[in-house]
Amino acid sequence: MEYIMRIIISRTDKIGDLILSIPSFFMAKKMYPDAEIILLVRKYNYEIVKNLPFVDRVYKIDDFRQEELLEKIKYFNADVFVALYNDSYIAKLAKASGAKRRIGPISKLSSFFAFNRGVYQKRSKSIKNEADYNLDLIRKIDPKRFDEVFEIESKIYLEKQQRDVAERFFKENNIGEKTLVVNPFMGGSAKNITDDQYISLLQKIYDRVEGIDIIITCHISEEERGQNIINNIGRERVYLFANGGSLLNLAGIIEKGKVYFGGSTGPTHIAGSLQKNIVAIYPNKKTQSPTRWGVYNNKNVEYIVPDRENRKVKENYSHKYFDSYDETIEEEILNKLEEKFLKK
Repeated sequence: MEYIMRIIISRTDKIGDLILSIPSFFMAKKMYPDAEIILLVRKYNYEIVKNLPFVDRVYKIDDFRQEELLEKIKYFNADVFVALYNDSYIAKLAKASGAKRRIGPISKLSSFFAFNRGVYQKRSKSIKNEADYNLDLIRKIDPKRFDEVFEIESKIYLEKQQRDVAERFFKENNIGEKTLVVNPFMGGSAKNITDDQYISLLQKIYDRVEGIDIIITCHISEEERGQNIINNIGRERVYLFANGGSLLNLAGIIEKGKVYFGGSTGPTHIAGSLQKNIVAIYPNKKTQSPTRWGVYNNKNVEYIVPDRENRKVKENYSHKYFDSYDETIEEEILNKLEEKFLKK
């Protein structure tokens, strides 16, 4: 086996995208256990990867001016640079690294000059999960070695302090084991249902499942909106966890719950990584579908697709919320949530 001393892997976009990159970080280490694995990520994603046992160093690219990191990266003396996501800045970093093997998706003009082992992926066709597209790029380092040692690992790692945050929140509110964790807020990369639709749905599941507790999760910046949802649900055992600390505090809450419900967003992928029982609402649109952006390596997921092909309402993808969401879809979600609570 060829000796490789250092591998830089960059994934500098959203939370869910980064979680779908964890199998790639793992496989780089599995292929080259003696190599130093260095990650380039965004500051808001640092907490997700800092505890991964197969990662040696993590750099937050936001901590550097572009010129500074472009100058610094060549001193890492990397043998391999893998860009799991590419933009013009990452392309410049790849080239500046001086790595003998520079691997990334070939799409934009800059990628032709940056990557000497580029991969034509055509991700917009969305024929497989984003995690698999990422793994294809790691495989490019050495396909034979990759196939010999291939294994899937997608787990995130929490520390005691994050589990303590969740434990304290559950204890202070006397929350039981039959808990539904819901993240109603999304950044807009895929469709969602409205706050009023969440309110109706959660009122009904509360009334159907005896002894249920519901936790609405959100970032602290959405606290007022989250509290408004709770006020309008109008039930006793519904709580708000507005997270202003580590992203892994949210992971601790999700881990301690029994069932998770949300859309195509980062917290849903956190729930997937933690092997939780999940009901997720996703669009049918190819580039937003569960095929491309679904939870990876978790068999406990039920996808609800309001705009599936047999639906009569034509979906307008310029709209933020589902046009095709109605009482039929609401009932489908309620039934799937009930099934998850009955599951041992």
